[in-house]
Amino acid sequence: MIKLNQKWQLRIICLILAIVLWFVIINEQNPTSEGSYTVPVTVENLNSQYIAANVPKTVYVRLSGPRNTIINVGASDIKAYIDLSNAQEGEMEVPIHVQIPNGTELKKQAQNSAKIYIDVYAVQEFKLTPHLNGKLPDNVAISSLRMVPDTVVVSGARRLIQQVDRAIIDIPVGDKNQDFSVMAPIHLVHADGSPVDGLEMTPWQSKVNVKLLTDAVTKRVPVYVTTTGDPADGYTVKRVSPIPESVEIRGRSDVVGTVSGINLAAVNVSGISETKDFEMSAPSIDGAVFAPDTIKVTVEVGKDD
Repeated sequence: MIKLNQKWQLRIICLILAIVLWFVIINEQNPTSEGSYTVPVTVENLNSQYIAANVPKTVYVRLSGPRNTIINVGASDIKAYIDLSNAQEGEMEVPIHVQIPNGTELKKQAQNSAKIYIDVYAVQEFKLTPHLNGKLPDNVAISSLRMVPDTVVVSGARRLIQQVDRAIIDIPVGDKNQDFSVMAPIHLVHADGSPVDGLEMTPWQSKVNVKLLTDAVTKRVPVYVTTTGDPADGYTVKRVSPIPESVEIRGRSDVVGTVSGINLAAVNVSGISETKDFEMSAPSIDGAVFAPDTIKVTVEVGKDD
């Protein structure tokens, strides 16, 4: 009976040793390893009336786990997202959630949260304003200019759309002496002429059909500009100066002869409390063009006397 018990004890000891040895061998063949990944960050549960800005495009993570598991993990197997189900208009800080494959452990996440801006999604249509790039030869002028389409639909954050003053289309005319067509890009600009970025445009370019005439006449005409709105409390507009004060008009004689000056759109001075520069486009007229077709306007303001 004693010998029988001893045999079972030996068998149990051997089994335990075998199990331990098996784990040792497995661990040597499939040791713990680490992998680094750059994972795209997605937005989830955002109400369709909103749009999120400043969302990080990617987040860096490092995982650990059995080597056989880690070598089969790619960035597409990891999910990084921000949950905006409770988003409201304005700035907010939100956590970046990371979901990892089974059998792995998250060792490092480079960015755990993000400061983002929630804005109302808006859509607005703008009429295209042509801008001529280059100089036409002497006695050559534009008799007609047609843009197809002549408007652009802008979509994105409402606060950015409200900053758009004009939709400009750049038309290369340097050394042209015969009719031409061109696909020209569209740009959105602030009132001072600086670009407005971060918005979608449909389309992003327009086809421009230009007809030229070779017996153009020219003359110079003065530039007139007015203001609209009121400066900040305690301030008044002291001076409004177009630069240049006169421009050249070139085109058909019957058109040029009727133009004695150009009236720019009124400059909106609402709320300003310091001198500010604006960029204004000359009006478009059939049969003639102005050079330059973009005029700088300086509005000087000062405290009430």
